Amino acid sequence: MFYKYLIFLICAGCSVSPLHDGGSLKANNIDVDVIAERDGQILRGFVVDSLRDLSFAKEKYRLTISLTYVEKPFAIATDGNAKRVSLSYVANVVLKNHREEVVFTRPVSVHASSNISSAQGEAILSLYGRDNGALLKELGRRILESLKVFLSNES
Repeated sequence: MFYKYLIFLICAGCSVSPLHDGGSLKANNIDVDVIAERDGQILRGFVVDSLRDLSFAKEKYRLTISLTYVEKPFAIATDGNAKRVSLSYVANVVLKNHREEVVFTRPVSVHASSNISSAQGEAILSLYGRDNGALLKELGRRILESLKVFLSNES
């Protein structure tokens, strides 16, 4: 009787698969690696969601993205304080085939500018204006557009 339960437990364990597969999500034959930082994870979510809805890759690929963020003040006022800030995201995109050969590499960027608060009432408005979600979504669209163009020319 004990052996029946043991065999049942061993066989039941064979069908269990982990929720996370070592840091990459699979979407449409393209594995998307983890991107560092909070903004990177938001960008990764946009890319994975978009890849899930599209079917343009026939082979297996691995997509690696490294994200950099630059915030630079400009429009200096007479008192020496900046009135605006330039926001830039640059994603270095690397696509590797199933043999781990780099088949596509390209920097993709988005830019925007925002007001810097100088008065008490402007502080809340400037915080709403610097929502990076829209920039990250646009960056995700540009990355996918670059991949679609490359993969359509490859096949």
